[in-house]
Amino acid sequence: MYQYLYKYFSLHKSLVLPGIGSFNTSMQPAQLDFVNKTLHAPLHVINYSNDTVNADEKLYNFLAKETGQNKGDVISVFNNFTQQLINNLQSSGTLQLQGIGTLTKNDENYSFAAEKTVAILFPNVGAERVIRQNAAHNVRVGEDNRTSTQMHEQLAVKEAVKERWWISALVLAVIGIAAIVYYYYR
Repeated sequence: MYQYLYKYFSLHKSLVLPGIGSFNTSMQPAQLDFVNKTLHAPLHVINYSNDTVNADEKLYNFLAKETGQNKGDVISVFNNFTQQLINNLQSSGTLQLQGIGTLTKNDENYSFAAEKTVAILFPNVGAERVIRQNAAHNVRVGEDNRTSTQMHEQLAVKEAVKERWWISALVLAVIGIAAIVYYYYR
């Protein structure tokens, strides 16, 4: 029965065990650790809730399809199985749900520790900055969208204009010297 429950949990991201509680997964997004230059993979985190709810019809239909039994027999077998799980939990104090985690009996309710098997499958990845020379990409300039190639061309034109300032300074210097020479020799 454990393999069916794990398969159902993997497919539907939730599992309800009457008398024990409900399990569901939530997605923890990928995280970038900029200082260590690593990218942490997104993870499914298994959550446990000690709610007293009944199993849903989808679970019964799934178990009937997987085992090949009729729905009435599946409901009976599942209820006996969950009652056996509750008895094992009461007597030993812990219950190992394969692929999901471990339940431990406390004073009033249960505490849950999820298995870390999913985190092992997706290790951290190195995240080095890649700089590509002469690669075109979109750049937002004010309210305009331009490509990096267009911006490089505009900046190259401005740099060329900046490099010709000395020509006008030289012309003014020659005119100034000519004016001084004309003034003294006249």
